[in-house]
Amino acid sequence: MKKIFTLCILIVIVIVTRSQAVLNEVYPQPGNGYHEFFELYNENNSPENLDNYTLVAYYEESGGKTGFYVLDLPDFLMTAHGFYTAASNSPFDIQSQLGLIAHSNWNALTAGGVLTKWESDGSSYTSVSVPANLNDLFVKILGPGGVFHIFLFKNGIIVNGLVAGLNSTILPAYIKSMPALPVDMSGASIDFTIDFSVIPDNSIEYLSNSAGTNNGYFRSSDGLCGEWLKSDSPGQHTPRQTNGTSSSSANDLSLAAVISQYAMDPTKSLLTYNITAGPASAFPVIVEVYLDYGIAGEWDINDVLFDSRSIGSASVGAQNIVLSSWDVSVIIVIRAATDCYNKTIAVGSYSSVLPVQLINFQGNVNKDNKVTLQWKVGNNETIDQFEVQRSYDGKEFKTIGLVFTSEKSGTENYLFYETINSYDKVMYRLKMTDKEGGITYSRILVFQTKITTSNNNIKIIGNPVNDKITFNYTSYVAQVVDVKIYDMSGRVMMRNKINSLEGNNTISFPLASAFKPNMYLVEINNGAETQTAKFIKQ
Repeated sequence: MKKIFTLCILIVIVIVTRSQAVLNEVYPQPGNGYHEFFELYNENNSPENLDNYTLVAYYEESGGKTGFYVLDLPDFLMTAHGFYTAASNSPFDIQSQLGLIAHSNWNALTAGGVLTKWESDGSSYTSVSVPANLNDLFVKILGPGGVFHIFLFKNGIIVNGLVAGLNSTILPAYIKSMPALPVDMSGASIDFTIDFSVIPDNSIEYLSNSAGTNNGYFRSSDGLCGEWLKSDSPGQHTPRQTNGTSSSSANDLSLAAVISQYAMDPTKSLLTYNITAGPASAFPVIVEVYLDYGIAGEWDINDVLFDSRSIGSASVGAQNIVLSSWDVSVIIVIRAATDCYNKTIAVGSYSSVLPVQLINFQGNVNKDNKVTLQWKVGNNETIDQFEVQRSYDGKEFKTIGLVFTSEKSGTENYLFYETINSYDKVMYRLKMTDKEGGITYSRILVFQTKITTSNNNIKIIGNPVNDKITFNYTSYVAQVVDVKIYDMSGRVMMRNKINSLEGNNTISFPLASAFKPNMYLVEINNGAETQTAKFIKQ
């Protein structure tokens, strides 16, 4: 099916940088009566609600007790490129700065926010009370120096993590061996379970230990990946204020994405994306496509991975992916080689911009050269008109009839008739115009206008086939026929009864997922005779 891309097609062209809120400052060892705090920075060019964010901090205590503090962040809207600060008190004090106002006090959280503590017994967790006026959310592990483990999740997916004070670039084994941690989020936020054993090492940022400088950590520029510094003097922390703006575009990628109708099957759609520009240092990138089954427009644990591929450079070109439905939305996730954060782009469904769905298109020509065309559409209310077009050479099509849509919503059936002169071959297609002005063409039906005994066989069109089978067959009278498809062991894989018209008929059926790559037999039986043909499913 040929597509003319007009205003109704959905195209997303973006400069891909960051895609969420990330840790920007952490003050885990205040001492001298000062207060702990952490700061998030919104990398987005639009506001970001923290209601679906969760901060998780590992702790060790005397007696061999280990576990996690889980902070379900409150319902707070961060401005574009803005900040969010939470502390153990508000106002709170740090070195050289007193009476600072936090957006949240984790000891007295506002709506949507909950702080819990979970102690491990080696195989599961027990909820224990959070100490009153907790000023030790970020607990260093036992032993010399200060080592802290902080993880930030959004919709159950890790966004950012920091392991500070450890001379390593991998997540420690004692974290990966912790039991899976169920997280019960407040309100309508998604509950999830953290499997620490599968957290990718490269999704965490690491800082090595350095004597005297582990009381706090901050990024050299807001949100700048991999650029953490250790505070060693008063005034280096700037809660709710900028750390400086990075001019680095080392990981910026330009990506264009579009969802259109899939030409081979109108029940499906086609995602095409293309990384059109980006520095060599950012490649290779892993591009994952998720079916957006969870929170609309957001990447979450309910989304289903559909496709993953490695893109080596910006010159690779467009990537085409056939989606499972014509009305599915997707989330594109990009993982750059030189970056710490995933980037996500939401691409709405084809149905949200051009919901014309041609379910089937078939027809026949009888011995008197009367042509009958039949088609069925979904979302009938979105279509303005159909043009029936005819060709004798397959190149030049002429509009021979105009069919206006009914006022019915949902599915609708249409018919068109004409009588033609005798030609060896004639072709038809539909030109469909929606109410937004978008134009879609159907596949082409081909008929033989001269019926001979040699035509009394099934002819498979496009053999081998992919996800549907299209075939021609001849019937000398209008009748109901039984269509069956067998595998080579004789098992019936599919059965349908169809109305066969007098003359040459063209029929198309989608093939279910049960049809694996192999050879099959299609059979048409009218009660008196049987026609068969073999085809190969790719």
